[in-house]
Amino acid sequence: MKRIARWSLPTLPILAVLAALRAHVDVATRPLWRRLQRVRDARGAGLAWLDAWRIAGMPAIAGGSALTEPQHAGEFLLAERSVNRRESITVLSGQNLAAGAVVGRVTKGVGGASVPTVVGTGNGTMSAVFAGPEIQKGNYVVKCIAIAANGGTFSVTNPAGRALPNAVMAAGSVTYRSREINFTITDGSTDFALNDTFTIVVGTTAPTVVGTGNGTISGLSLGPDAKTGHYRVECIEAITNGGAFKVVGPDGDEVAVGYIVAGAGGTLVLANQRQLNLTITDGSTDFAVGDYFNVAVFNELSGKVVAWDPTTYDGRDDVAGILYDAVDASAGDLPGVLVSRDAEVRKSALQWAAAITAAQKESAYRDLAARGVIAL
Repeated sequence: MKRIARWSLPTLPILAVLAALRAHVDVATRPLWRRLQRVRDARGAGLAWLDAWRIAGMPAIAGGSALTEPQHAGEFLLAERSVNRRESITVLSGQNLAAGAVVGRVTKGVGGASVPTVVGTGNGTMSAVFAGPEIQKGNYVVKCIAIAANGGTFSVTNPAGRALPNAVMAAGSVTYRSREINFTITDGSTDFALNDTFTIVVGTTAPTVVGTGNGTISGLSLGPDAKTGHYRVECIEAITNGGAFKVVGPDGDEVAVGYIVAGAGGTLVLANQRQLNLTITDGSTDFAVGDYFNVAVFNELSGKVVAWDPTTYDGRDDVAGILYDAVDASAGDLPGVLVSRDAEVRKSALQWAAAITAAQKESAYRDLAARGVIAL
């Protein structure tokens, strides 16, 4: 009590201000302080020769290769409003990202929706499966929950576990329409029983042709204007060892037309398209007019993080933020932390995917600024 009394009243507010300033030391100095602390410890242990190696990198021994200490967590930060503004994320399997990496999120993909057979008692069928604009990657489960002669009621559950409107079959068939998934169920010679189930798998597997021919579609990728939903790739002209195809987008607009070339086993390659890129390969049985592939562009709800790439249009072309610490997800998805708002960062400390140009970096800086992350 006597020691406290020795402080004059005007002095106490000053001490409070100093304490607050100390608590808000620029976060960029913290990693540097830790590094300098390690250098001091090395000197104390008689290892002063490690100084340059620890800070800037140098040959470990004469004639050896240079070793550089990697960037530490948050070392790119100049200022940050609050650590509570950081975001927990998942780094996609196969990515190995450094601290300070500029990243995007995978928000959509392309492939197909399977046409399943029923599991259970009945022998009815499902057909005409295609995507709606809000389709999600994963499994749609269609289950019989009420039976009826030549009919039944089916629940429909999306990959996130949310119940969609039921499909009610009467008079032998039902055509189901929704913003996510569409299909037709037809009654068979044996009625459906409770819990008979169809499982529609939406993913990157390419669809198979519906119709006469047995050629294939492959090389599916997205253009910058790709929309989620159903792309129908249809044969509009039958040619021996060939054919002409049109691509109709989710809005019903024709977005591309092309011919299979080079005869038997030849291909139609639609590349650098604004919406959908693909390759169709001739099979042993020619395509007929009206044969088609149902291609699905789906939503990736997990939004996993990858290196930012302005030329890959699955969502990673939009800047999501900067990775706070290094994450090596080479062997599988791993958690990470994202700085995506209310921060100032050092341009020279940001990490980029290979082949990113100076002009592309300038574009990324503007996108970061729009999110409240200012690169200086």
